[in-house]
Amino acid sequence: MKTKLHTATLRPTALALALMAIFSTAAAEDDVAKLIKPDSVISVGLGALSGGKDDRAIYGQYNGKRNNDAYAIVDVEWVTRDDATGTWMRINVNDGALEGRSVSFLHEKQGAWKYAAEYSEISREYPRTINTAMTGIGSTTPVIARLAKPGTGKNVNIGTERKAASLNYEQWLTPDLQFEANFKNEDKSGARLWGRGYACAAYVCGTSSTTAMNQANYTAGALLLVPEPIDSSTKQLDMRLNYHDSKLLIGLGYYGSLYNNANGSLNPVVPNSFNSGLGVALPGYPAVGNNIIAGGGMSLQSVLQSAMALPPDNQAHQFYLDGSYAFSRAVKANFKVAYTHASQNDSFAANGLLGAPAGASSLNARVDTLLTQFGFTARPTSKLSLLANIKHEDRDDKTPLFRYNLEPSAVTPATTPASYTNLDGAWYNSRTSNVKTTGKLEASYRIAQGWRATLGADYYQVEREVPTSAADENVAGLTALRAKTKETGYRAELRRNLSETLNGAISYSESKRTGSDWTTLSTLDPAVAGTTAANLALINLYCGGRACYGQQLPAAAILALAGNSVFPLSLTNLKREKWKLSLDWNPAENLNLQLVAEDGKDRNTTGYAPLNGGKGWRESGVSLYSLDAGYTLSEKLTLNAYMSHGEQTQFINHSTGYMADLHNFNDAAGIGAKFKASEKLRFDLTLAYLNDRNKYGVAAASGVSGTTVTAPSAANLAQAAIGLPDASYRQMGLRLAAMYAIRPNADLRFDYGYSRVKFYEYQWSNNGVPFTYSDNTTVNMQNRQNVADIAVRYIYRF
Repeated sequence: MKTKLHTATLRPTALALALMAIFSTAAAEDDVAKLIKPDSVISVGLGALSGGKDDRAIYGQYNGKRNNDAYAIVDVEWVTRDDATGTWMRINVNDGALEGRSVSFLHEKQGAWKYAAEYSEISREYPRTINTAMTGIGSTTPVIARLAKPGTGKNVNIGTERKAASLNYEQWLTPDLQFEANFKNEDKSGARLWGRGYACAAYVCGTSSTTAMNQANYTAGALLLVPEPIDSSTKQLDMRLNYHDSKLLIGLGYYGSLYNNANGSLNPVVPNSFNSGLGVALPGYPAVGNNIIAGGGMSLQSVLQSAMALPPDNQAHQFYLDGSYAFSRAVKANFKVAYTHASQNDSFAANGLLGAPAGASSLNARVDTLLTQFGFTARPTSKLSLLANIKHEDRDDKTPLFRYNLEPSAVTPATTPASYTNLDGAWYNSRTSNVKTTGKLEASYRIAQGWRATLGADYYQVEREVPTSAADENVAGLTALRAKTKETGYRAELRRNLSETLNGAISYSESKRTGSDWTTLSTLDPAVAGTTAANLALINLYCGGRACYGQQLPAAAILALAGNSVFPLSLTNLKREKWKLSLDWNPAENLNLQLVAEDGKDRNTTGYAPLNGGKGWRESGVSLYSLDAGYTLSEKLTLNAYMSHGEQTQFINHSTGYMADLHNFNDAAGIGAKFKASEKLRFDLTLAYLNDRNKYGVAAASGVSGTTVTAPSAANLAQAAIGLPDASYRQMGLRLAAMYAIRPNADLRFDYGYSRVKFYEYQWSNNGVPFTYSDNTTVNMQNRQNVADIAVRYIYRF
């Protein structure tokens, strides 16, 4: 939502500037005096809120006002200056009586030294209420219990709290040499929504899950809410040495980040009682016997209460050198070289995570990144300016490879009863080595008085590691990967400045992403027993009679191997277009209008199999239109207003079954007024409105059988006919502030705020029925919320 309101101001002409210089000397002197020795301010007061905590769920998410009907106001800005030494001291307290308080201290002598300290808190109350029988929420061992009926448990609200403290120091060692150091520690605690679910695989919970008897006596899958416990700290240290002279500015620095999580894993206690599809309590499927797979499987219950890994401890250290050099007043260059070492070696066993591959006591991850950047700017003539920049980043992932992921496969040829092996279908952890190169060129030329044209070109290339054979597989569930992609584009802009009545710009940009052939992850292999004649023909035609996995093939060949192939969004061929228009217009001295209009579209240009149709992400777009206005009726009254309309679209075709047309609309409007009733009394009014809607268009996709297109399945047609309801969010906000000057250095301020929210989201609640987990836990939120916030404060300046 757009919240900034613009107030009309007169455009100064040369005559107006001259008059201001003559008649505004006293005002300027007053302004300078306030800058030299600003006032200190203390503000204290009381506030009250209407409604209950459910009415304030959205309004009170971040301001600490959800759970209390009243609150205190304490704000302090204390500034002192020692005229003899030229030193400053500042103490600030913001929202001192609320959970989001911050306190800062600064002491400095400009051009010599500075030290500062700050403490701040940010609390977030999760707006939805959990109704559950679970105990131990927020701990690493929550105990889950099934409710007999949804809504009969206890209501629980969760949230997070961040507490941050920082120290900063600056010292000028010589007139040309400066040292800076900054340290920050942030502790985060609380809980957030998380969960887990599982649908039994044949090799885990048995092969008879489809029999009528088992369906009547067991449930094969469950979804549970398991809140994530949060107890972590992040430490950041930044030190820098700066040197400068008339031409050279150079900095040598270090930046370090250390993350520590007190919780290594989440271990829920799960009862063996889950909702069936009809809401009936049934035990979960038992584990398979040892005759199915070596070592046996796990029951549904044991899968759901196995350890869940939480974010591990990690750290990163960067050393860098950057700077700039002025060859002349017209030509300047800048550069940066940085080396970063990031690691993660948190112990599996110490965090309660068992079953790691032999020889792997931790991930022992290491990623080293070398970044180099160089750029220059030049102004060959008074009308022409040039800019060029190139950046190269080499990311080397040295994490050891182990087979962490094991997914048993059925033995071929099939046996009776079915048997499985855990030697196949396994893959390694992924590594993210890549090399990125970014380039930019830009020329700007003043073609006439107040008119400037800019033309630019951009280049972005990524080379990444891809698997070469199935024996080294480190990905799963994808069709293909691309070792190299590059995106090239251009942009043009025409801008008008320095006009008293009309300024603005219009720009257009276009880019295209292409790349190398694709590395196929197809498992088609002529050596595998049971390969069909049709598959063998494909292998011979497109893979040269060898195993397809790891071969570099064009997209068309991969689509011929499997027409429903879906290529990763970030690697597909892409065409991107965007245009933007902005205007700043003063049709009258007391009226100012600002217009912004922009539209952009991304389109997937990778080929697809005509029989199957395009799969995966196909196209997306974004547009925004906004108008801001400011109108000065008199010296006492000014008005401002804004309105905007935005749209986002996304078209996605699933590999099988359905097609989605996602459409978001966002409308916002607001009006404001500033009124000076007298020398002592002033009013400030703002009214804002937001309407956000999400439409989910769903259609059933046609099927494919051999070389024949078949009609969509009856199940998919039925689901598409039901469709998905719109999700909407509307909010109206009113703010009124009145300031009365009791004395020249003391004010009384009254604030009134009103927020009205109405929303519908089928994901959590549909027609008044909340989403229900397999233990009858529900998550819900009041979909109409109204709250008024009234505050009175006394402001004293000294």
